[in-house]
Amino acid sequence: MAPPPSETPEPGRSPTAPSAGVSDPFSEPLCIGALALDRRLFMAPMAGITTLAFRRSVRRWGAGLAFTEMISAYGVHYRDRRTLDYLMCGPDEHPLGFQLFGADADVLADAAARCVEAGADLVDLNMACPMRKVVKTGAGAALLGDPERAAAIVAAVVGAVEGRAPVTVKIRSGLREGDEAGRRTAPRLVAAGAAAVCIHPRTARQLYRGRADHSITFALAAELPVPVIASGDVDGRAAALALLEGGAAAVMLARHALGRPWLFAEILDDAQAPPLAERLAEVRRFTDDVMREMEARSVGYLRQFWPRYRRAGTLDKELAHALMLAPDVTAVRELLDR
Repeated sequence: MAPPPSETPEPGRSPTAPSAGVSDPFSEPLCIGALALDRRLFMAPMAGITTLAFRRSVRRWGAGLAFTEMISAYGVHYRDRRTLDYLMCGPDEHPLGFQLFGADADVLADAAARCVEAGADLVDLNMACPMRKVVKTGAGAALLGDPERAAAIVAAVVGAVEGRAPVTVKIRSGLREGDEAGRRTAPRLVAAGAAAVCIHPRTARQLYRGRADHSITFALAAELPVPVIASGDVDGRAAALALLEGGAAAVMLARHALGRPWLFAEILDDAQAPPLAERLAEVRRFTDDVMREMEARSVGYLRQFWPRYRRAGTLDKELAHALMLAPDVTAVRELLDR
């Protein structure tokens, strides 16, 4: 492993891009409702991933907006203790979006108001999740098949937050190939008060297979009077630039940023990956943050990152394998401190 963190530069984005003084599309200000953002590259909400420690990690490398994990509106409404933990955020976390899912307008409205009270700068409604356990409740992508209910939910949430935070919606292109449910529903969501629409242009049936069809993103961007945020298959600056050039107002990274938080810096600064020492220092810092935040649960959470750090070329095969087998936080620390 690398030398101790004190002997390596603190990881994070360089304060100046290589093209300093030259206008860059990712650095153009963007307003979503009344929320002013200074860059157009965001981190997507991801269930089981975008914890406080993870959000801090991607912010160090330049994420202009981050989101909580997908939060159950019912859990917030009924004061479930574990669900309420998702509402915790630090003073260094802004701007921060809270993403909610559910199918009941009144419950979502109450949960959204509580999210704003907890510190949300933006409330995002998930109408994209394709997972069966979510869809079977009428939430997530299922709402694309019920545009009237979807629009009523947006209107109720907008009314509940009373202008204290913009309300956005994340959608898919549809439920199945060719139904165009996302494109047909999006205008109704905007008419109901959505300040922006984020689209992951795969169908719910596709899950995460195949390629995202960003021709749908571009068509939606041309049709809607609010910002359209693009998500799906963004693995570098070229892919992200193509989305902005096609009409998207901003780009949201997702799976490609897992184990590679410096992807934000690579895109924003048109740069190569940072030196190995910086990447290893980030792994240590992220791990320490996770352990402080999650304690014993951190071992299981971190196991989803070790293979990704390996694929990014940051951990070698032997160390990644050993970390996967580490039984507790002490073992993880010992391996990373070698």
